[in-house]
Amino acid sequence: MLIKRIAFSLLLILCGFTASADETPLSLGAHFFSLGNYDAAITEYKRFIFFHPDDARAGEAYHNIGIAYREQQMWGEAVAAMRIAIQHTADKTTKTERQLELAVTLIASKNYDMGVLELIKVTMRNPSEAQNRRAMFLQGVAHLYQFRWQEARTALKNYTDDATLDTHFEAALKAPRKSMRLAKILSIILPGAGQVYAGNWRDGFNAFVLNSALGFATVDAALDGHYMDAVLWATALFLRYYQGNYYRAEKAAAAFNARTSRLAAENILSYLRKALD
Repeated sequence: MLIKRIAFSLLLILCGFTASADETPLSLGAHFFSLGNYDAAITEYKRFIFFHPDDARAGEAYHNIGIAYREQQMWGEAVAAMRIAIQHTADKTTKTERQLELAVTLIASKNYDMGVLELIKVTMRNPSEAQNRRAMFLQGVAHLYQFRWQEARTALKNYTDDATLDTHFEAALKAPRKSMRLAKILSIILPGAGQVYAGNWRDGFNAFVLNSALGFATVDAALDGHYMDAVLWATALFLRYYQGNYYRAEKAAAAFNARTSRLAAENILSYLRKALD
């Protein structure tokens, strides 16, 4: 550990011969970032901010810290650093670019609503045409991940007028989905039927067999005069598994719908990627 510290100090001294004290942390930060050593890059950027909190380049340092955190998927730290960077940025164009990067980070962290909010702020600032188109594209992507097909199509229409895209959205809207209410009703009538309806044959079969066995045990105990055992089977086991059966049927239908929507969104995003290449 001591050897590493000495080596690092020597590196700082050597860098001092070729760069000013103000430039060294920023240069080292960029260097470490290019090597994928994000922790070291963050340390250098923070070093610059510590010694130069009022420097005009503090916004750049905070932004780079946010990007480094994002590369490590440390979403909370990335968002916090990027927000501070925006506050330290006076230039309108640069502020908009950093706000777009913040939106990208929020979307990547699945905080879609906050990402869309940042993008709305961008469009309200009268950005350049290129920045506005990017904001519209990112809004469309965020809505796609939320399966908000109409909102996504409206946003992407401001980005591209490709008519083929409408075909993909129509397919997403018409994709077969399962009714959670119907799945529940089916499993109330016949345990396991709701899971089978939702495409989960294995769980449906298991639910049918288990509930049938427990139902038989309950009736058999009652017919043999073992009423306490029958009550125990009915209340402690049968009703518990029976109720869980139709709850799982609803979950199976919801999972089916989520898979269908996710596949539709991936198809649209795949088409967009190919169209942009």
